[in-house]
Amino acid sequence: MQPTDIEKQLAKGTTTVGLKCKDCAILVADMRASMGNLVASDHAKKVHQLNDFSAITIAGLVSDAQYIIDIMQAQIRLFELDRKRRPKTSMIANLVKNMLYGQYRAYFPFYVQLIVGGWDQKGPHIFSFDMAGSLSEDDWFSSGSGSPMAFGVLEAMYEKDMTEKEGLKVALKALKSAIKRDTATGDGIRAVVIDSKGFRELSKEDIIELGGAI
Repeated sequence: MQPTDIEKQLAKGTTTVGLKCKDCAILVADMRASMGNLVASDHAKKVHQLNDFSAITIAGLVSDAQYIIDIMQAQIRLFELDRKRRPKTSMIANLVKNMLYGQYRAYFPFYVQLIVGGWDQKGPHIFSFDMAGSLSEDDWFSSGSGSPMAFGVLEAMYEKDMTEKEGLKVALKALKSAIKRDTATGDGIRAVVIDSKGFRELSKEDIIELGGAI
């Protein structure tokens, strides 16, 4: 099978956005899962909780992403039981990086693009990865087929030290721009906030109130 054939078979669509505010990290994603031109699901979960103070967004091959999430949740829980404390967000990011890099060097890379968001004693964090395992800490990032549209909004509207409400409005606007222009993005929005109190998922009503109606 030629590489171009593999790329066509693995073609996926999604948009996820992560951004850092003054006191929290925000992760948002659409809810459409696609298989080529087919909408496979209109309620796909693309933001997953890793522990009480971290979460991950997924884009790409769902089975690979689910495997990574299962391993990460188990590793984090084992660390917490052994050390009696939570791992830093940077440690969680490095665990993801090592998984991706190890698989890449084995010539069978995970077909995923991930964003990890979290909060620890140093404040909120957003980390992005590529499928080869490179790691970058960012103020904001977007992944998936609709990310070029989201990047445009984030470039224009993101400001450092935004409040939670301001950050949510920017993140939702970025995601909605992708929903309007990317046919593989849509069918609802899931939004998560992680701050000093922990992981919190917004209700549908909260998302609509903040401008997330689609």
